[in-house]
Amino acid sequence: MGIQDTRHFKLAFDPGTVFDFDAGQFVNILVEKDAKTIKRPYSIASPPSWKGFIDLCWKRVDGGLVTNLLWDYKKGDKLTIQGPLGRFTAHKPLPKAIIFISTGTGIAPFRSIFHELLREGTACEIWNIFGNRYDEDILYQKEFEELAGKHKNFHNIFTISRPKTWKGEKDYVQFMLKKYISNPADKHIYICGLTNMIQEVQKTALEIGFTKEQIFFEKYD
Repeated sequence: MGIQDTRHFKLAFDPGTVFDFDAGQFVNILVEKDAKTIKRPYSIASPPSWKGFIDLCWKRVDGGLVTNLLWDYKKGDKLTIQGPLGRFTAHKPLPKAIIFISTGTGIAPFRSIFHELLREGTACEIWNIFGNRYDEDILYQKEFEELAGKHKNFHNIFTISRPKTWKGEKDYVQFMLKKYISNPADKHIYICGLTNMIQEVQKTALEIGFTKEQIFFEKYD
């Protein structure tokens, strides 16, 4: 499983549709199967300032009913969504620095937040600690590298747990937090991904001095 099992979709709205949301929110996708409506949540991966569409990405899961149905969707196919929903947004006033920690498709809401905060011209230091299994799994890598080139307050830390030819960091995201972030004063941590990863990052964050009030998370399982 890797980037070849992940798809990025641009969901265009019908002309005249108004769809306002906050960066970090999600939508429910509704699909019909065996005369039943099935609902699954997916984070919006594009910022509110990009009008007329939203970006979504999902990973194909073995036995996953909705992801396997969506896998066969093509340009022009219709989707029904519900939302926007959720409160996993950047809390304001912003602190001096925000550390965003994700793995896999957990990057989706953070991509939305990154673009929105940078568009607003925030002086907040933004850290993107993004973990994946394999070299080729890093979603939006070039885009994030370009953001770092344009904005001095945007920092990428890509880390690969099962590297092939990767020359960068080669460990789990919680160790990157411990390596790069020392002083927890006036900082927030946002975590998105699977429960086990979130728990490990929370544990590490508390060990280096963060309080529970400084940590926000959204689970993908």
